Amino acid sequence: MIEQLLKKTNDKKFYNDCDLKLESYRFQTSDHTLEMIFSINQNSYDIPIEYEEWKITCLKTEKFDGFFWSLTLPYVKMKILEHHPLLLIFHENIIECEIQGKPLNVNEFIGEISNILEKETGNWITVNEYLWNNEEFYQKYSKRKIAIPKSLGNSIMQVCKKHDMDFQIKNEVIGEKKGYKDKSNVKILIFGNEDVSPNDFNLCQPYIIAEEFIAERIK
Repeated sequence: MIEQLLKKTNDKKFYNDCDLKLESYRFQTSDHTLEMIFSINQNSYDIPIEYEEWKITCLKTEKFDGFFWSLTLPYVKMKILEHHPLLLIFHENIIECEIQGKPLNVNEFIGEISNILEKETGNWITVNEYLWNNEEFYQKYSKRKIAIPKSLGNSIMQVCKKHDMDFQIKNEVIGEKKGYKDKSNVKILIFGNEDVSPNDFNLCQPYIIAEEFIAERIK
């Protein structure tokens, strides 16, 4: 029934007339199962809306974020995506790299890395995940080891070379050697609204990364 729920939330009338509200959630660490209860209630009083409650069960959950408020507006248009910047670490090989040196202009270097990550990952992956974002650290430390999705390697290497920093790929991690990151079957359930922002650009849309999503109407 997950397809039925997705279709409902993407209907134009749903966005105009309904509220999608997170009532509760429970995460079982033993098997990484996430259960979330959502209610659908009337937003517009021009058209009567039947109250509903839905339970979404996420199996083999890797990560969920953005569920800070009960109301999800404006991000009510749910979609399951098999390709998304947040899935790169699970779907791609990982390259282990070593960066040596200090950029002459730290702010310019960080700005260019930020632009690369915004262009290639829609800002779902940020500088702080891989590199220092503080000039003081570059003064103290001249070497940094990072592990990044393979598709990001060339762009980051080009920025490092431009700033006279040595960028070397030390190892490529493939398949089961990636450990918990070897999850080729994971997908992302995103609570988005492409009238506000594309799903592949980060404007704090709530999301869940898991292998399987199951929905059932409970009221």
